[in-house]
Amino acid sequence: MTIQLTINGRFQSLNSLPTDNLLRALRKAGYFSVRFGSDDGKTGASAVLINGRLTNTDTMLVGQAIGKEIETIEGLSPTVGELHPIQQAFIETGAIQSGYSTPAMILATKALIADNANPTDADAREALSGILCRETGYVKPVEAVLRAAAMLRGEEVPNLQAPTAGIDLKVVGQPETKVDAIKLAKGNAAFVDDIELRGMLYAKMLTSPHAHARIVDIDDSDALALAGVRATVHYKNVARVKYASGGQSYPNPPPLDQVSFDNKVRYVGDRVAAVAADTPAIAEAAIALIKVEYEVLEAVFDENEAIAPGAPIIHDEDDRDDIHDASRNIVTHIEALVGDTERGFAEADHVFEMDYYVHQVHAVPVEPHIAISWWDADERLVIRTSTQVPFHTRRMVAPLLDLPISRIRVIKPRIGGGFGVKQEMLLEDIVGHLTIKTGRPVRMELNRSEELRSSRTRHPQTITWKTGVMADGTLHSQRFTVVANTGAYGSHGLTVQTVTGLRGLSSYNCPNREFDCIVAYTNLPVPGAYRGYGGPQANFSLESHMDEIAHEMGLDPIEFRRKNWVQSGDPM
Repeated sequence: MTIQLTINGRFQSLNSLPTDNLLRALRKAGYFSVRFGSDDGKTGASAVLINGRLTNTDTMLVGQAIGKEIETIEGLSPTVGELHPIQQAFIETGAIQSGYSTPAMILATKALIADNANPTDADAREALSGILCRETGYVKPVEAVLRAAAMLRGEEVPNLQAPTAGIDLKVVGQPETKVDAIKLAKGNAAFVDDIELRGMLYAKMLTSPHAHARIVDIDDSDALALAGVRATVHYKNVARVKYASGGQSYPNPPPLDQVSFDNKVRYVGDRVAAVAADTPAIAEAAIALIKVEYEVLEAVFDENEAIAPGAPIIHDEDDRDDIHDASRNIVTHIEALVGDTERGFAEADHVFEMDYYVHQVHAVPVEPHIAISWWDADERLVIRTSTQVPFHTRRMVAPLLDLPISRIRVIKPRIGGGFGVKQEMLLEDIVGHLTIKTGRPVRMELNRSEELRSSRTRHPQTITWKTGVMADGTLHSQRFTVVANTGAYGSHGLTVQTVTGLRGLSSYNCPNREFDCIVAYTNLPVPGAYRGYGGPQANFSLESHMDEIAHEMGLDPIEFRRKNWVQSGDPM
């Protein structure tokens, strides 16, 4: 039905039901600055002004907006080349990172200044408090709010783009405006979902409710019979091609332990099937109609229990490839040695051994994973996706779709936060399979719950440091032992832990050094690349260990470090 809304000062007719989500209705009408971050308003990315008040559109129905004044960022500076002072302030202060939540922040600033022309730092922070920015702190956005307020009061503000005095270099040490700041400040189309494709289908994924189970049978007949359903994919109708999902350089580090759809699930949220349908609602309904018979298996979640005798075997498939010891759930075993640590411990005046644990955490980029695929005019498969690794993705997805790389184009537009968790091929093969089956564009986006289950995380690690120290505080021998939890699949398991070893044993000089790391499968959701890529786990445990040694030996912690830290010219 047609609904009349007042948007940016003019009446506009939207083809929508009163019970539709206002966020989706506005985006469908071309207001791409209104962005999805959650279904419950927690991210604030979807916020617009309604009767001058900042309001989340993901928790509001279209019918609730009838008769109200809706303002999006597109209304602030509708003329090409024009910027509102608030947009200008955000650009000049460098308050824009990914820009995904920037439109909501700018509208929050407008609402604040309309109510309070001379806001304080605390006022600015309160105004922005409901809008999550995952790329940075709020120092620059707060600065932008205060600068915008001063500009709108007619005051002169300092020129932040002026060359830095005393620095003759053209770029280093000089202020630079973000190259795409204007499109982000104006909320122009910049992200994966900011396009319209004729005849687009919508995909939803059926995921496992069990941490470990074998799929005995799957029946999609009821789903396919539902009007508007165009295709389903699952282990019965997709070729079994082994791959590793981590976006890394060729050849991908072992093991190749995944397929697009398997007859076994290994964590809650693992892939079972996917549906392409005319609308998201039909796709959601179709998923519920797929019948799956599971044989539930014993699960194991702790990395130490997983490698113990008698633990359930997570990868017992016949075609496993390059797993170090599947019978013990050991993905890989990393060893490195300099000198002789056992002799070093015997020679040391003091020996300390301490255990540490780093748990699993999620980066939560405000833009969830999303991918859209279609055939272009040259009959190449185009995949537009929120990835950090477009060329790795193209190489990895080609064999899964049985296409040469030359017939695949992966487009990486702006991403609304990545933090490493988008260094993975997560959805691209699914939309590719569905486009090949239907011949039509297919869009798939994870909601926040799906993102937390199916996306990637930081690796949990059980860490043991054993250090031999001489009486004068000189490090003499160190053994760094790690049991790392890579969840259900190997992904970045080998390489993240390799960096853990490097970071842990390269900060301080020590003649005898050893790294011993077991990477274990468990039935947890899959860890992968994540900020610091294994370094934070190492540094947390190492620096905690150094503090504890200094305390036990009665040494000043800084002087103890100064005596041992690596300096310019030292070998690593």
